Amino acid sequence: MAVYTDITEIDLKRFLTEYDVGELQSYKGIAEGVENTNFLLHTTRDPLILTLYEKRVEKSDLPFFLGLMHHLASRGLNCPLPLPRRDGALLGELSGRPAAMISFLEGMWLRKPEANHCGEVGKALAAMHLAAKALS
Repeated sequence: MAVYTDITEIDLKRFLTEYDVGELQSYKGIAEGVENTNFLLHTTRDPLILTLYEKRVEKSDLPFFLGLMHHLASRGLNCPLPLPRRDGALLGELSGRPAAMISFLEGMWLRKPEANHCGEVGKALAAMHLAAKALS
């Protein structure tokens, strides 16, 4: 299970008041992943991902990675976007961890990828590298 930091509904609702995302309807931990704690949230507006960055992640690195997501999306890549808080910041804090709200992209991971899937991953990776090249 990749939920390392548990959150209470009361704390989550308080955290969500910092965002313009509607009211919480439900939330559940996401088992996949190894580095951070992630929750799938359903609000009165949209499904969202809440990520709590664990101790292995340097807080000072997070603005770069959140900015990279915006950069890639602005160049046409289909990637989730961090949502700004009401004060414009992309990071908040929840349960003693840096936390970000991220847009949700519908989809599932493939249990048995085939050669054509690998080709599509290669195309997406190439597009990501070309889009990110402008950052260097």
